Amino acid sequence: MAAASLRSRRPGAAAALGLAVLAGFAAGCRELSDQHAATLVRRYNEKLIEAYRMGDERTVEGLVGDAEAKKILGLIGVKTDMGITLDAALTAFRVTGIERPGREAVDVLTEERWHYRDRRIGSGETVGQESDDHYVMRYALRKERKGWVVSRVSFERPPVVGRTSAPNEAPAKVFHGMAERPPAPPGPGSPGRGAP
Repeated sequence: MAAASLRSRRPGAAAALGLAVLAGFAAGCRELSDQHAATLVRRYNEKLIEAYRMGDERTVEGLVGDAEAKKILGLIGVKTDMGITLDAALTAFRVTGIERPGREAVDVLTEERWHYRDRRIGSGETVGQESDDHYVMRYALRKERKGWVVSRVSFERPPVVGRTSAPNEAPAKVFHGMAERPPAPPGPGSPGRGAP
């Protein structure tokens, strides 16, 4: 009912929205404007929040490249295997720069503040420490056959992470996608392997 009354009061709004959507699709076929690049990053973050909250990486399909999709799948999988989901809120977001390293490549630089809380699946109770984090990020957008996607997300500077440990007592950076691979344990006779 409210939507119908809005449409009758603003007949040009639907047409303007339709033109904006068409312009967005046209941008997918040509060079990505700065405004559309920033909008894609904002949309990615909205969908990422939803994916973490639902424990379902499919929410970001169509917005990410294969490598980024695998990273998100892994991070969500770790959480759901522990019986938790991540309740995230983007509390501040500012685009600080746009770079164009190639014809079909746009990098969006941002400064962001996030609030995180892990919740038990089923009950929704908070698990472990909450966290207020500050990030300086780089979103690498690349044109693929399906259009522009977020192909890689990285920290431009080490993040400032509020909580000191994650729910399973792993270092917090493990749950922020910062950890590469854990170091291999030293083998027998290796330096650092001493008697217990």
